Amino acid sequence: MEFVNEYMYLSYEVNASITGSFCELKEDETNIHLIYGLHANDCLFDLVASSYQFQIRIAKTYLEKYNDTLDFIVEKQAICCNTQSKLLEIINCNLSGLHRKLFLESHILFLLYQSQKNSLIFQLNCENCSVINNPKDKDKIQQAQKFILENLDTNLTIPIIATNVGTNQCYLKKGFKEFFDQTIFDFIQENRMILAKHLLQNGNANITEIAYKVGYSSLSSFSQAYKNYFGISPTEQAKSLLTS
Repeated sequence: MEFVNEYMYLSYEVNASITGSFCELKEDETNIHLIYGLHANDCLFDLVASSYQFQIRIAKTYLEKYNDTLDFIVEKQAICCNTQSKLLEIINCNLSGLHRKLFLESHILFLLYQSQKNSLIFQLNCENCSVINNPKDKDKIQQAQKFILENLDTNLTIPIIATNVGTNQCYLKKGFKEFFDQTIFDFIQENRMILAKHLLQNGNANITEIAYKVGYSSLSSFSQAYKNYFGISPTEQAKSLLTS
């Protein structure tokens, strides 16, 4: 495992036995273990290899400085686009020395937070929420998330999503917000922008092509949405990447 600092270790490798993307958290007396699978079939981004496995170890003493406790959620779960993006950035990181250590530490902390954010809804134990308490309904919401991520280049509307996962619009909106702590619109927008930035950084498509790949028929609408999200236009972003 790669030594990040005295509290954190990281390793990743190509693993052909991984059949789907997932996150799993385990604990022992002294450490938190984050285990990830990243597979091309359900990853939003292009992978050099078809599948990777990540092992992250964090010493519990690292968290003692916060003078607080956290009951970790250990349920195995699917991973969101943000998590996929961070794992891919770790794979592609070519930094060295202190810069690499700071980069990896920040990403490990993000991944730990994100693993809990994705499961926070299970901590609520809301007796009145049938969406959360009914496994079939939770599955519908997760299907909706998967459908969105696989169709970012299309005209995604709530009626279209609801029809494809077999539920009604009001139930879908309510359940999605409760399950992911995010509206469907915000989730679509976030993932479109993350994918657009990745495509810009990859450099294999021009801005017009990228706009269509993330579901925009108008270049001006895409440019405005990108600037609203990142604070910089895609043209300015592309220029900064060329000069960096």
